[in-house]
Amino acid sequence: MLQITSEFVHGCNLRCEFCAVFSPHRKGFIPANELLESYAQWRRKIKPQYFILSGGEPFLHPELASILRESAKIWNESKLWLTTNGLLLERAKPEVLQAIKETGYKLIVTEHTFDPVHRKKLDAGYARLKQERISFVVRPSRLTWLAIHQYGTMGDYIPYDSNPKTAWNNCKFRHCTIIIGDKLYKCTHLLHIHDGSQNGILSADTWKAALTYLPLTLQSTPEEIVEHLRRRAVPECTICPDKPVVVPARQLPLKRDECNESVACPNGQGGG
Repeated sequence: MLQITSEFVHGCNLRCEFCAVFSPHRKGFIPANELLESYAQWRRKIKPQYFILSGGEPFLHPELASILRESAKIWNESKLWLTTNGLLLERAKPEVLQAIKETGYKLIVTEHTFDPVHRKKLDAGYARLKQERISFVVRPSRLTWLAIHQYGTMGDYIPYDSNPKTAWNNCKFRHCTIIIGDKLYKCTHLLHIHDGSQNGILSADTWKAALTYLPLTLQSTPEEIVEHLRRRAVPECTICPDKPVVVPARQLPLKRDECNESVACPNGQGGG
């Protein structure tokens, strides 16, 4: 298979308006021992060309160094990527940077904001990476984003109602298979719709067209996994747009009680 993504931090220190994983409304992370056990079990079943650690914001996880080292051993036949928004690089723990160098994880920085305080942090983070001789790739996402959901009149999340085949042909998550615990989802969006409906972020009634999706599990046979991933559109693809929808890149306003480890604080510090 092409790639597997693992989200192990739910929250983020940014509040991107059209966040695909709804991270402005989520908190917490998966403990390292639980995460690594899941990896070991899935590694007996799948062999992705790329293994990608993502979030939320990975640098918020207190056990990131251990996760990098141990996951590299498990996925030792895959190319390893670590994605981050870059705002915490300037004060990342030395053992995390050392783990990146030791394991060969490719660091991908997605720049989501033009905020001058954030710009200063990004530049300081890049300077530190260069000082540590850690290579990285910057993927700017500061001007526009592609929307995969709409907003209702009350600010609630609303799905699209598209032809599934057309939506699949325009889907940016087409190869974003994701594992979490004992489950494997065809795309990240379906995972986070299920998670969001269970945690009160999304209305289960509004998103019922996506909640019929059944993820694979560790009990699935290799044949079932291959068949599932070879399928193109599934009925649940109806909730995505059937053509690219470009929206301005914006940060949601910060609520007073949300200045903690999982969101951006007014002074741009964030958590970590």
